[in-house]
Amino acid sequence: MLTDTKIAAIKPPEKGQEEHADHKVTGLRLRVGAGGAKTWTLRRRVGGKVINRKLGTYPAMRLAQARNAAEAMIEALERDGSTEGIDRPFEVAAEAWIKAKKRPALISRQLELHVYPHWRGRKLGEIKRADVRDLIAGLEGDVLPNRVLATIKTVFGYAISQDWIENSPADRIEKPNSETPRDRVLDMGEIARVWNATGLLGYPVGPWARLLLLTAQRRSEVAGMRWADLDLDNATWTLSAGDTKAKRAHLVPLAPAAVEIIKAMPEVGDYVFSTSANTPMRGFARAKSQIDQWLESKDMALAEPWRFHDLRRSAATHMVRLGIPELVVSRVLNHRVQGVTGQVYALHSYAPEKRHALEAWAAEVDRAVHGDRGGNVVSING
Repeated sequence: MLTDTKIAAIKPPEKGQEEHADHKVTGLRLRVGAGGAKTWTLRRRVGGKVINRKLGTYPAMRLAQARNAAEAMIEALERDGSTEGIDRPFEVAAEAWIKAKKRPALISRQLELHVYPHWRGRKLGEIKRADVRDLIAGLEGDVLPNRVLATIKTVFGYAISQDWIENSPADRIEKPNSETPRDRVLDMGEIARVWNATGLLGYPVGPWARLLLLTAQRRSEVAGMRWADLDLDNATWTLSAGDTKAKRAHLVPLAPAAVEIIKAMPEVGDYVFSTSANTPMRGFARAKSQIDQWLESKDMALAEPWRFHDLRRSAATHMVRLGIPELVVSRVLNHRVQGVTGQVYALHSYAPEKRHALEAWAAEVDRAVHGDRGGNVVSING
């Protein structure tokens, strides 16, 4: 009988592939290729034909998970003669729920912005509890993660009611945040400690976190920074409407310190910060954990918990403290502009003022990290 220990010890064949049958769930097989890939499949006779379906790969899908997936698929085959229910992609199930329950357009927009980009094409039966946790952990703000989790739970609940799946991977996942708006602002001593901790981390987390602080932009926007959107000769970064949470185009002047960080990045693929060369950096919860580990190891842990979004709030607060008008800070943050003229010409309006604000903020970070050394540029190696 297969066990996880035995599976881990299976060596790949010299050529072709081998199959190892599970003796507990009839039809469940582990296919091992010459390249070392281990794939779970289910082979089952339905009517007059044999169905072969891929369930997942080992070790991402362990033996117990493969057996559960196989049994769910077998049940669907015996009940309906097909696996149409569990083969249904998440977005198809979500749209069916929206249509059946006449949900508002706001819900569709929420799914399009925050869920579909991660789960598009993912079958209902393939989404695991860890996938739900990772998606929610990657969302910013105090309210948004709770709202998206509630929507996901409702979609899976509807899928259960339609007999498309048996269980919801979102069950027993609690709301991540209190919906009381946060007001955490890091003082400059804390800013310096976070800055120094990020210097101990390599690409992409360390430089990404420093740029997050210097630009005061949202973490997903900085993570999605593309080389094509940068003009380093003129020290600008232009975000299209589709790249911002606000859905408004946005021009971000780059302080010399920010340009220095970007120029030191390896130019591999479209994105400045990436772990795969063709997709933007993700895994914000893991990045935060790495920074906190360095803070603790160097006896620099902050007195109160903090989040990446607190860096944006802190930058804005300190810019106001430095005498930057609130209107200019609002433009730096890409907050909504009132009036038709302001909205139409918002991309390039206040560009000099925004540059002054971000350069003043970079100089303040430099003073916090290095003391008053008479300069106005933060060294990326400091």
